[in-house]
Amino acid sequence: MPDAGNAPVRAPGLFSHPGLLMAGAAAFGMSTLFSALKPVLMTRLLEESSWGAAMAGVVVAAPFIGIALSSLLFFFRPPRASLRHLALTFGGCLVVIELLSARFFEQLLLLLSLQFAAGFCVGALMAATSRLVAVSDAPDQSFGFIDMSAVALMSVMVAGAGAAVAAAGVTGGYGFAAVVALIYALVIAAYQESPALMSHHDHPLEPLELGLRPVAVISMGMLFVTCSGLGFAFMFSIAARLGMGYEDAGSQIGLLLLLSALACQLGGWCSGRFGPRFPLLGAFVSCAVGWWIVVHAQSSTEFILGLIPAVFALQFNFPILLALAGSLDSDGRWAGIAAPLITSGFAWAAIVAGQVVELRGLEALASATAFGMLLCTALLWPATSSRT
Repeated sequence: MPDAGNAPVRAPGLFSHPGLLMAGAAAFGMSTLFSALKPVLMTRLLEESSWGAAMAGVVVAAPFIGIALSSLLFFFRPPRASLRHLALTFGGCLVVIELLSARFFEQLLLLLSLQFAAGFCVGALMAATSRLVAVSDAPDQSFGFIDMSAVALMSVMVAGAGAAVAAAGVTGGYGFAAVVALIYALVIAAYQESPALMSHHDHPLEPLELGLRPVAVISMGMLFVTCSGLGFAFMFSIAARLGMGYEDAGSQIGLLLLLSALACQLGGWCSGRFGPRFPLLGAFVSCAVGWWIVVHAQSSTEFILGLIPAVFALQFNFPILLALAGSLDSDGRWAGIAAPLITSGFAWAAIVAGQVVELRGLEALASATAFGMLLCTALLWPATSSRT
């Protein structure tokens, strides 16, 4: 029986701290802001600059690399400041960075540095909120609610980003990002941590042990997000091959993405009810089968039917992976480290998918995804062997 005085203090229930859920949704919404901006900015950068497609891809991927490296901050020296102070610091920096990006986007090296720093700020806020959610009550369901909200917000931000870029080009896109970042930062700053959660900043932290299980959990999460996202970069290419226009494919895919937000909450509930192992395993299989159907589809109906398990598996698994990381220690530090690293899989997916298609063709995406899910399954048992 653990000593009650040393046990982590948990909040009374899932919706007992709505401010924490809103802060988490805002922090994760910042990362989906980059996802919403990526396709429209990439197209517009090619129109307004002399860069090639490869360099434009690096620019839009830079924030996700910054998100990944922010995990080092929480591994070596987690901030002691409250979430409010972190929101004002990193959120304020993010707004300034996006305004500078809007003004100086034509200077490639400066823009790359700015976008990398923007990702670092977002990753720090994701890590800080994830750490608190991990030590609160019902972390599985909480991560599900937060991820569901972030996905729903992304569908709105895609429309806003498109309108801003159409009105003012790349400058409008980064200006839109600055406004949205300011709103999200204020939402996070409005949350005041309870004394129970604040206590996790106060007591001395023991050094983290880099054992097999933490490595397996984070590797599995990054691998899953990367491999499950290989087909996303070429969804419209596959749709065009089937005779679907951009408008028709975009409306159906957009609706599917919006509905898939419900899978986030379902994943959190299944993890809390049945544990992480078998829900994750089921989603790995669904993801592989779904993308296999999509890539080999012979009609638009098969294409959409395959996208349903493929897209829903990603949203279903994301909160489970974060909650699993949160179970690795009683202070939530591993959750803070894992959140930005797992999210960075969205950047690696675009890079790996391009290489796979260039070397092996579009059909190879299905085999690459299936192989990735097989590797995730191999990591599943060491990752879930002794959940605390």
